[in-house]
Amino acid sequence: YAFVYRVIARFLISLDRGGQIVGAGKPEDFLTLVDPGMAEVPSIGQGVVDMEALAEVNPDVFFHKAGDVKTLEAVQKLGIPSVGLLFETPEDMLTSLKIMGIVCNAEDKADALIEYYHQKIEDQRKRVTKLSGSEKKTAIMMGTSIGKVADKTMLQSNMIESAGGINPAADVEATELWPTVGVEEIFRWDPDYIFISNSQSATYTVKDLLSEPTWSDLKAIKNKHVYVMPAVADSWEFPGVVSVLGTDYMMKTMYPELMTDAELVEAVNDFYMLSYGIRLNRDELGY
Repeated sequence: YAFVYRVIARFLISLDRGGQIVGAGKPEDFLTLVDPGMAEVPSIGQGVVDMEALAEVNPDVFFHKAGDVKTLEAVQKLGIPSVGLLFETPEDMLTSLKIMGIVCNAEDKADALIEYYHQKIEDQRKRVTKLSGSEKKTAIMMGTSIGKVADKTMLQSNMIESAGGINPAADVEATELWPTVGVEEIFRWDPDYIFISNSQSATYTVKDLLSEPTWSDLKAIKNKHVYVMPAVADSWEFPGVVSVLGTDYMMKTMYPELMTDAELVEAVNDFYMLSYGIRLNRDELGY
């Protein structure tokens, strides 16, 4: 198998097919932690495919994002079967996982991951039903720069709502991923919580927001309810089954009475054991 789209790697490794990856993008530290063999996989481009390198490794299947039809067709012309996948919504993600399970002859593991995901969503739903409407907190997720927010089309907005929160940015009219709104709009929303997307390309920090005088009247700032989404090693807002941990984290943060820290740790242990067959502690993951 080969790919350059980062999301694919976690799916293949969690389907126990890491040893059959013959071409990939730049290895991430997390991937080499859960599958040391990833450090030796030849690079076939970062995000964009190096067709020559791909032809050289000659995989049985090339996985890629469905939206990039041009690349999928170019790979087919090399005589390499290509499979386009979608990961934008939970439904897309589960369908893609099912497809990969079939293509990789790993249907049992795919079904186990899908079953786990449904169980987690049901557990979260049951916990959240204990909240009355007036008890629900408002929360936004900001992207790599101040003012970029997750609207209702995005996984992060779905996570806020699954955690029992209300996302006032849900109805932003978006023409792009992470639409930018004015700071005045955020002041008007005055959210109880601000979560920040876990990205190395972020242009600001929690400290920047907390120390910014013009933001000092916001509820989230006054109460120091500003958090970078964990984990440091493996993003829990990444498209995939792992997003249930991001939802658990948000729930524990906004409603410690609904989810305890010990329950979050247990959920983290269960997920990494099922997905990768390893136990990663708090320090290794960074949460």
